[in-house]
Amino acid sequence: MTPDLVSIVIVCYNNWPDLELAIESALHQSYRPVEVIVVDNDSSDATPVEVPKRFGNAVRYHRQSNRGDSGGYNAGMALAAGEFIQFIDGDDVLAPNKIQKQVGTFRADPKIDVVYGDVRHFVGPPGARKFEECDLSEYDDMVAAIVDPAAKFAPHSFLYRRRALDRVGPWDESLYVTDTDYWLRAAWAGCRFRYCPGSLYFYRRRPGQMSADSLAMLRGGEAVWVKALGYVSARPYRDVILSNLGRVRFHLAVLDYTLSIPEALSKLASARASDRKTVSALVLVVAAAVIVLPGARQFVRSPWLQPARRWFKRWKGLG
Repeated sequence: MTPDLVSIVIVCYNNWPDLELAIESALHQSYRPVEVIVVDNDSSDATPVEVPKRFGNAVRYHRQSNRGDSGGYNAGMALAAGEFIQFIDGDDVLAPNKIQKQVGTFRADPKIDVVYGDVRHFVGPPGARKFEECDLSEYDDMVAAIVDPAAKFAPHSFLYRRRALDRVGPWDESLYVTDTDYWLRAAWAGCRFRYCPGSLYFYRRRPGQMSADSLAMLRGGEAVWVKALGYVSARPYRDVILSNLGRVRFHLAVLDYTLSIPEALSKLASARASDRKTVSALVLVVAAAVIVLPGARQFVRSPWLQPARRWFKRWKGLG
C-alpha cells in the first residue's frame, strides 16, 4: 500500500464512448497522487482498442471475463496500490474536487474508514437533460441508515480506506445488488463512516443499465436482505430488514411474470410471513386474486396503471 495514493477503479462493460469521460474525470482530479485502473469486463465495443490508444500509460488497463460489477471491483482491489480506493462504473463521472474533499475529511479524523458524499443523477439519452439531486447527511447509526427503505445512498459517492476494504473482504459476486450488501457489511463490521458535503459524484441514468431492470433489482434486493438476516443479529435492524424483505417479496409475487401461479402464491405467503403489517390480510386476499385471475398480473403491470401503483406504494409504504 502506498500512503496518500488514491486508486480510482473504473469498471466498464460496453461503455464506450461514455467511458472516455469517466476516465478523464478520474485523471483530472484536483487531488494528487492518483492512479487510474480500468477493469474491462470483456467489452465487445471499442473499449479494448480506444483505452490503450487514447490513454496509454496514464491508466492501467486490465481486461477479464465478465464477472459483473462486483467482480470488476474485486479485480480492481487486487491491482490497487492506494491507501484510499474509489470505485466508479464506466458511464459515471466524478466531480473534479471529489477526491480532494473526501481525503481532507479522512485527514481531519484518522479514525474514519469510509467517506461518502452527494449524488447528482442525470439522464443519458438524447433530448432534454434531467437532473435529480440526492444530498445526504451525517447519520449517527449507519446500520439503521443503510437498511432504511428511504435511503438514497449511491455506490460511487463512497471513498474507502484500504483498511476498511481489507476488513470487510471481497464484494459478493453472487449478488445483483452488491452495493447495499457491501455497505451493510462494512457498517455491521464497525467501520466508521463520515459524510463530506459537496463531494459530488454524477450518476448516469440510461436504458439498459442494471438498475433499469426493475425485476432484477427486486430479485437482487431479496437476496441481499436474506443474506443480511444471516449476520445482522440485533433488533430493531432485523425488524426493518424483515419489513424490506416482505415488501420486495410482495412486489415479486404480483409483478414477476416469470413465476407460475403456485410460485407467485408461495412468494406472497413468504411476504406475509416476513412483514404482516405491510402485507395485511386484506392486501393478501387482493394480491392472491390478482395472481390467480387470468390476465390480472399483466393488467396490473400496464403503464396505464402506473399512477395507481405509485399511490398504492405510498399508502402501504412499499416504495
